[in-house]
Amino acid sequence: MPMIMYSFLDDYDLSGKVIAPFVTSGGSGFSGTLDTIQEMEPQAEVTEGLSLGSGEADDSADAVSQWLGEIGL
Repeated sequence: MPMIMYSFLDDYDLSGKVIAPFVTSGGSGFSGTLDTIQEMEPQAEVTEGLSLGSGEADDSADAVSQWLGEIGL
């Protein structure tokens, strides 16, 4: 997870909020990021994340819409 995300999660209390993580990646995907977010924000709901390969990012509208529907957002 990029350091800016650690700083953001340190600075803001997301208790009671829904966190819907997404990432574009060249291959590493979430690499434990979902667990880290849940550890840093134990009072938040962390949904199933969406991981798109770098080749999928340009045309991701359908994948994002489907994912949001699946997680109830």
